[in-house]
Amino acid sequence: MGSPKAKTVKILLDDGSLNGIINIVDSNWNTGEMYIAPRISIDKLLSSEACNKFGVYLLLSEDKVYVGQSSDLAKRVKQHIAGKSWWERVLILTTSDDSLTRSDIDYLEYYLIRKAKNSNKLDNENKNKGNTPKVDKFRKPELEQYLEEALFLMELIGISVFADKNKSNKLPKKPTSKKQQTTDSNIIIEKKKQAVTFLQEKGYCIGKNVNYAKLLENNDVFWINSRIEVLTNEWNIILNDQPSHTITYLKVPPNTFHITNNVEEYGLFLRNDKPSLDINIQNKSYIERRSKCDFSKYIIATIKY
Repeated sequence: MGSPKAKTVKILLDDGSLNGIINIVDSNWNTGEMYIAPRISIDKLLSSEACNKFGVYLLLSEDKVYVGQSSDLAKRVKQHIAGKSWWERVLILTTSDDSLTRSDIDYLEYYLIRKAKNSNKLDNENKNKGNTPKVDKFRKPELEQYLEEALFLMELIGISVFADKNKSNKLPKKPTSKKQQTTDSNIIIEKKKQAVTFLQEKGYCIGKNVNYAKLLENNDVFWINSRIEVLTNEWNIILNDQPSHTITYLKVPPNTFHITNNVEEYGLFLRNDKPSLDINIQNKSYIERRSKCDFSKYIIATIKY
């Protein structure tokens, strides 16, 4: 058997950082292309050429994936923005020449759904979905090669939802005492500083303008009383659902929302007693109760603690 062949992987960072849209190709993938974007950049991705083709899309969190396919990726992914709040980024698998067919994307979707199910990372709404693939014996090896390269590139950028649940590429953890294990499995987050530290330890860069709100028992909204100035800067919002031990981190771009006093106008409202924002974000939907402003599209991460 000959030695493994070298390959060239090209990565284009749309805005010069890992926080924007990423386009990846490799020399062994023929016309295959991969695009990855955080939730905050979804509108820009959907308006790009990447989403005007046949392809497969993945909605991703750290430990869960929803797999779908479409001949109109922009339209299909847009339907998930409000309907699914848990995902943090989207990944698109397509080709530079739009050469995938309906049967091709059926095959790719079917395979990835079953691989995610085997790793116990498939979203519950995605189970038992996927069209039975019908590709001929000549096309199947080409699609298998396409998948092999796609999975390699996903592994390269740290996407592990398709990893075999019985295997791990991670180094074994150092054994801990029973006391340490108890402490690690009982994290308490009650204050803003604790929530910020928790997210930073998970690798998230939290900006200066941060609002923190927690959800208590028998309540269904996160109440935020904030300075008006947050609207003109990058606005970091941390929502702590204490009953379910879940942190949701949102990052709102500058000048996304404006202030209004008209219930018929799309905007945020001030408190009656002083000039500060009066915000009540509903749990699950992430819709502001009074203004109906949708905060769900700015979710960066939803993490259990």
